[in-house]
Amino acid sequence: MIRPLVIAALFAAPLAAEEAVPATDLLRFTNGNQIDGRFSGMDSGGVITWTRPDVATPMPFQRDKVRQVVLRNAHPLSAMSDPCHVTLVNGDRFPGKVVAADDKTVTIDTTSAGTMVLPRDAVAVISPNPFGGRLLYAGPFDEKGWNVVHLDGPAAEPDPFAGNLRAPLTPKADEEEAGKPSWVHTGASWYSKGGATDAITLDANLPDQALLRFKLGWRSRPSLSVAFHADLETPAPKDKKDGEEEEQPRLNFGGMQQLARLFGTSYVINFQSGYPYLQRTWFNDEGQPQTERVRNGTTSVRLPDTGEAIFEIRCDRKHGTITVHVDGEFVVQWNVSEDAGRIAGEAKAEGQGSYQAPGGGIGFMVPGTSAAVRVSDIILAEWNGMTDSARSMESDHRDIALLSNGTDRFSGQVIAIRNGVMEIDASYGPLKVPMNEVAEIHFARDQRRKVEEAASSEIAVHLQPVGRVSGVPLASANGRIQLESTLAGKIDLDLSPAVILEFQTGGGFLDDWDDEP
Repeated sequence: MIRPLVIAALFAAPLAAEEAVPATDLLRFTNGNQIDGRFSGMDSGGVITWTRPDVATPMPFQRDKVRQVVLRNAHPLSAMSDPCHVTLVNGDRFPGKVVAADDKTVTIDTTSAGTMVLPRDAVAVISPNPFGGRLLYAGPFDEKGWNVVHLDGPAAEPDPFAGNLRAPLTPKADEEEAGKPSWVHTGASWYSKGGATDAITLDANLPDQALLRFKLGWRSRPSLSVAFHADLETPAPKDKKDGEEEEQPRLNFGGMQQLARLFGTSYVINFQSGYPYLQRTWFNDEGQPQTERVRNGTTSVRLPDTGEAIFEIRCDRKHGTITVHVDGEFVVQWNVSEDAGRIAGEAKAEGQGSYQAPGGGIGFMVPGTSAAVRVSDIILAEWNGMTDSARSMESDHRDIALLSNGTDRFSGQVIAIRNGVMEIDASYGPLKVPMNEVAEIHFARDQRRKVEEAASSEIAVHLQPVGRVSGVPLASANGRIQLESTLAGKIDLDLSPAVILEFQTGGGFLDDWDDEP
């Protein structure tokens, strides 16, 4: 099981080790313009006050013209000490520890808003020990740690065996776009316009059992390659003899050897027109990129032409399994120990397992298409080995509690939480379970309040690394903001752990893409 004190220490350590945080804020307007300076507050009429050292007087801006305020270059002023949080029915996540609950209320102790008493029917999930293990990364609130990797040459052709016969080849770039990376970070997302061989990578030090979760947004049927357990290394080029030209790898259907040049030795899941398939990439003794397909039964993911979804990859290096879930539903699982896991032209080392990816990095690439995608809400964590779909944690009539060992669970009615103990009336009798052994509690769907459409005047405050609090802004000054939430009432929120104030949250999906670079 995962002990909360251990989680807290490991969670806070990397944040506490950050260098001095720059004070610059960024104001981004709905028309795409932006200005740096300092967010100095907001009055009850919605007028934002902005200051700059080169401007003598504060500058007022109407909030309906503002899309985002990025605080301190997306760095929190102070670290939150614990990843535990409560998820409301509208998707808000309040970081804090649940200290009490009964059939009417849930009381949480937060570092950013004090003690809060929430209506129980407004709470969907309590997460005392979330993500199944130690949280490694949450973002991307900034570009730190990420690399944009570029390769010259054509992008890969579509793989006919993946069912992606309609995917176009990459068009030639316009002269004015030549040389520009296809991936650009803005706000809390990575955007790719596609049609290039760029990738973004992060050396995340993934453990043997790891969870990668992200939100993918797209404007046409998406294509995306996701690498994990990647070493992000390529061999040094060999010396060429006089007059000898470097041999370029021949791209072929299903080969996609350029993925090895981008991610090194890794596993890569390709999502093309709703068909996921898995490849392994590496370099042979001659330093040439190699790729092999890991076979499995045909499967597909039903995705709309335009939309967004939560993708989750669970990989287990010890047992050789890789599983994909989309929006909480199981999609496909590979067992690479059943596949040959061959290394072409090389003998397998004595005692070497069939999971051929020793690294800890991740990466994203949009192959062979000009479609734009957005990657956000990335979570990397240790995985406790739980194989069930997230949907299995939801019930219409019963509360479900999952323990932190990833396997044991109880269903019934959660009577109370008090003195650090959950009391549940389970199907075979009442039980008391210490909260430090509980990973998640999902309340019955028929006991939850119906979600109302968000008011156009609502804003969302994003907290690092975990947290989202929304409501109608009342006022902001001295590093705090007051919000009126339909679910939580009046909130007085400390902005020290905040990284982004999102002022345009009520628009549709395409409106959200107005901030695309």
